[in-house]
Amino acid sequence: MTPPWTLEQITATAPDPASMAAARRLSSAWSDTGHSERSLWGLCRGSGSEPYATTVDLTGPAFHCSCPSRKFPCKHALSLLTLWAAGNTPEGAEPAFAADWLDSRSEKAEQAATTIGGTATDAESAAKTPDPATAQRRAERVAAGLDDLERWLTDRVRSGLGSITHDYSTYDAAASRMIDAQAPGIASMLRSLPGVASSGIGWPARLLSEYGRIYLLIRAYRDVTSLPEPLARSVHTHLGFPTKADDVRREPPVRDHWQVLATRITEDNRIYTRKVWLRGRTCRRWAILLDFAHGTQRFPDAAPMVGTAIDADLHFYPAAAPLRAQLGTQHGPPAQISSLPGTDLDDALTDYADALAADPWTRSWPMLLDAVTPVRSDDGWYLVDEDGRALPLGGDDNDRWRLLAVAGGRSATVCGDWDGRTVTPAALFAAADLSDTADLSSTAEGAPQ
Repeated sequence: MTPPWTLEQITATAPDPASMAAARRLSSAWSDTGHSERSLWGLCRGSGSEPYATTVDLTGPAFHCSCPSRKFPCKHALSLLTLWAAGNTPEGAEPAFAADWLDSRSEKAEQAATTIGGTATDAESAAKTPDPATAQRRAERVAAGLDDLERWLTDRVRSGLGSITHDYSTYDAAASRMIDAQAPGIASMLRSLPGVASSGIGWPARLLSEYGRIYLLIRAYRDVTSLPEPLARSVHTHLGFPTKADDVRREPPVRDHWQVLATRITEDNRIYTRKVWLRGRTCRRWAILLDFAHGTQRFPDAAPMVGTAIDADLHFYPAAAPLRAQLGTQHGPPAQISSLPGTDLDDALTDYADALAADPWTRSWPMLLDAVTPVRSDDGWYLVDEDGRALPLGGDDNDRWRLLAVAGGRSATVCGDWDGRTVTPAALFAAADLSDTADLSSTAEGAPQ
């Protein structure tokens, strides 16, 4: 039987403090509550004539409620979890409203597994096969756009980086041409360059490095048919060619107990991105789950809970240095993490170097640094190991001050991303029993949950 969640776990799942506070006020509004091995359910009295029917799939976790709330999970799901934690949901048989939703989730999972297993009909496969003529037209358009971009970059280097403008409008115009050429990945690279040009002392070297990275991608695309398949897939991904979700699910699964270390939601022009950091307990591989939502649209499912491990299959996007993945079959409910095997600075930097060698356009790579101490000095912020070696600490001031406060001058385990210059922290685990944790997971204002 799945053990009840702790109050800390439930609070970590809440989309915001207000939802958790509202959930606590609903304890007396419930009827017909219960739980089984896989689920919780109950009816919660609201303002309408009919109570809200709420179900929690404990194997996800996933949440379903008949209320109109856009928050995910809603206050009713959170309240039901608190009842369960308090021992106030008796064991029993699932009612129809819960069983129907749970069964539909199982059917979808089975259909996905069938697709992964390759038993889709020939007609279905043919319908999903891209039109070769369309693919050829896009390839020609991308190639022409990259030829123009190469000339533009070369002219700017010949003119001298100090004698030309680096304002946003200049790079945005070049990025717009790459959008027209159907190379949105290059467009994103170009739009990041004004920030590099205004980054202070040493900016010409950093900007020239970014120009070189783009130039290398242009040359790689010209010879993409001669590259190894994983590297060719990386080139297409960095240019912005999409990878179909069905194709990813056909990749061989990697099963492990995946430790959920951090989650973060960011926003750009009302496009919300949710990023979840996972690390295999046995294989020691990193994986990143990315989900996207627009406006008030919800994310498809709740993110795995930070501080838990899920026995699951992951399907990695094809790449020279695979990192992004899709969550596949889960083989049991999440379990609380009991230990975090971090690495020292040498091993973490070696992992980054290996990823960069395999894929030279890698922007950053996750790290789980053991026994490091956040330190603020006159010349900046650092993570310092027990031998006195240090890595610069990036991120915003709020995250860095929280790290400093929670660590309290003691060594801790820090999860974050290394981009070759700084570590951007995502979470800090300050105690061996993981009870003292600073989850730096942030949610952009107005983000759907």
